Amino acid sequence: MLKKLLLFASVVLMIAMVSCKGDDGAVGPAGATGAQGPAGPAGPAGKDGEDGASSSAIILSTGQVDTDSTGGFITGIENLTAEQDTALSKSVVLVYLKSQNVYWPMPGLVLFTGNKFSSYTFVHAVQNKTFFVELLATNWGEDQDDAPKRTFQDIRIVIVPGEVVNMGRLSAETLKDYNKTIAALGLTDTQVKVATKLKFNLKRK
Repeated sequence: MLKKLLLFASVVLMIAMVSCKGDDGAVGPAGATGAQGPAGPAGPAGKDGEDGASSSAIILSTGQVDTDSTGGFITGIENLTAEQDTALSKSVVLVYLKSQNVYWPMPGLVLFTGNKFSSYTFVHAVQNKTFFVELLATNWGEDQDDAPKRTFQDIRIVIVPGEVVNMGRLSAETLKDYNKTIAALGLTDTQVKVATKLKFNLKRK
């Protein structure tokens, strides 16, 4: 009986304590903002950006030229420095032949006035301090054994560092178009350098 009375008294006491609890007071105003802490240490410097392709790519131009007695043509740059020799030996060479106001990518077909056409390929190398590109006729429309003489409005040679090509900046579709190629490289026709006609065939490796 005594245990029941004690239990009842405890329950009544708990109810009384809950009932006597007053309302929570209003929230006080926010305290003043503390002083700003010291700045953290500077982060590590970022990596240097890559040099633009236009700083090292080169455009060479022959201007209007006629093919030689073999139906081809050879041009390039002589008296290279050791630095130029090394750089050109590691570069990718692109050749475009201009006829009927169109730059035709090589190797491939070129159309001329009078419904004439010829196909060409090319070889290039660096030998004896000379960079050369030799144009070779592989086929033509005339029924004759020797390659016919042709006139080009221009021959453009674009020399691109190998690392630029390996970066994937130049797609196969871009390389088919001279104007798209130089645009992708950040070049313009104002940067064209003159390529001279070479009067001798260099020994191929």
